[in-house]
Amino acid sequence: MYSIPFITIALFATQMNRREILSSILTSSIIMKEDNEFITTRSDTATKEDGPWSITLPLEPNSGGTNSIRATLCYKPVTTRFGSRTYIPKKIYKIIIDTGSPYLVVADGMEYTSFFEELNTSESEQGAVSALFETIGILLEGEFPYIFGESNYGPTEEIYGSQKGNIEWKESFIQFRDERLSRNTVLGVLDDKLVNEAGGPLLGLVKRSNFESQKVQLRPTFFDQQRGGDEIRSFQIDCPNRLFTLTSGKSLISEDAKSDTVIPLVDLRPLGDFVEHYACTVMELQLDGNIFTPSKLVGSSDGLVRPIVAVFDSGLTGCLFTQPLWDILQQNGVKLQTVQSINVGVSAEESIISINNTRTRSKVRVGNQKSKSLYHFQTDPSMNPFYNLSPISLDWFDDEDTCPHVVVLGQTFLTQGCLTIDIDDRRATFVKSYDIEYK
Repeated sequence: MYSIPFITIALFATQMNRREILSSILTSSIIMKEDNEFITTRSDTATKEDGPWSITLPLEPNSGGTNSIRATLCYKPVTTRFGSRTYIPKKIYKIIIDTGSPYLVVADGMEYTSFFEELNTSESEQGAVSALFETIGILLEGEFPYIFGESNYGPTEEIYGSQKGNIEWKESFIQFRDERLSRNTVLGVLDDKLVNEAGGPLLGLVKRSNFESQKVQLRPTFFDQQRGGDEIRSFQIDCPNRLFTLTSGKSLISEDAKSDTVIPLVDLRPLGDFVEHYACTVMELQLDGNIFTPSKLVGSSDGLVRPIVAVFDSGLTGCLFTQPLWDILQQNGVKLQTVQSINVGVSAEESIISINNTRTRSKVRVGNQKSKSLYHFQTDPSMNPFYNLSPISLDWFDDEDTCPHVVVLGQTFLTQGCLTIDIDDRRATFVKSYDIEYK
C-alpha cells in the first residue's frame, strides 16, 4: 500500500512559484539526497530461490514481428528524510529479445511506457501517486536528471547488421518483472546510426564470448552478468503464446526428446566468431522449390565446397544470406530479388564434419553430409508479412576464403513456433504452431 505525503495537497492548494514549491518540497517530509548505488524499488536485494529456477515473462509485439519484454532503467535513487529509499519516476523500456546479439543495449530518448503502469496500487491510489510524482518530476526537471552510471569500460565501435557505429558502456540498475533478473548491469548506449539499424532497445541472449578474438573489445554479455549460483542455462521464445522463459540449472529440452526433433548447435568461435552465436548445420537450401546443397554451391574460381550454417536471430525481421552465398546463388541463375519462398533443411543428428581454420589450425564440427534426418524452417509469404530476403557482409571468421556460408533466420521463420535453446548442451528445438498447446 502506498501512502501519499501531505505535501500533495499543498502543491495544488497554494499559489507558489516554482522555486518556492521546490524549496518547500526539499524541506518537507520527503527531503531527498542522492545515493551512490542503484537499488531495487521493492527490496535492497532480490529474493533468490535455492536450486534451479524457472522464470516466465510475457512477450509484447514489437516492430517487424519481433517481441519485447518490459524492463525498467532506474533514475538516480534518492533517500527520504526518514531513511527509506525510492526513485523519482523511472524509464520503462520495451526491449526486443534478440538471439543474434550478446549485449543489453538502449538509447536515450527511445520510446518507453509510463512508470505508473507498473505500480501495484488501486486506481485511486495510482492517480494520487501519479499526480504527485509527475508534479515533482516537472518541478525537479534539471535538478535530478536521468543519467546512467559510469562503468569500467570505454566506448567501442560496433556493427549492427551492416551499419557501423559507436556504443558508450554505462551501468544502471535494471529491473524486470521478476527480481531474479534484476541487478546492476553493464549496458550499451547506442549512437544514432546504430539506433536506426537496431530498431529499438535489444536484450541480447547470446551468452558466451570468444576471449581469444582480437576483432572486438569484448564487454560483459547480459547472460554473463546473471552468474552467482543461478546462471542461466536454457531459454524459450514461445511466439504463438507470447511467453519468454528462462531457466537455471536445468534444460528446457527434455532428455528423452526425439532425436529427429533436436537440432545440434555448432560453436563457430574456433573459426573466429567473436561470440557463440546459436548456429546449426544447413544440409539443403530450397529456393522456390530449387534445391541447393553445399556440394552444388562450389565457387567458380577455387572449387571449394563450403558448409552452410543457419543462425537464429529473433531480433531480425526477415532472412539474410552472407554476400558470398548470395553471389554464388546468383551465379547459379537464382533471381534472389524475386524469390517467394525459402525452405532451410538443417541437420537433426550429431555433426561430424570438420572445417579447418588455417590460421589457428583448429577444427569445428559442422555437419554430417550423410545425415538423412532434416528439420525444415520454411517461410510462408501468404501468411507471414515479415518475409524479406537480403544480403549481408559479416566479419565473423578468420579465413574468409574457407569459412561457412551463413543463413540468418529471422522472425519470418521464428514467428511460426516456439524456439528452445539449451546453451550448455548446445541443443535446440523448434515446435511449430500447429503442434503447440495454446495457453
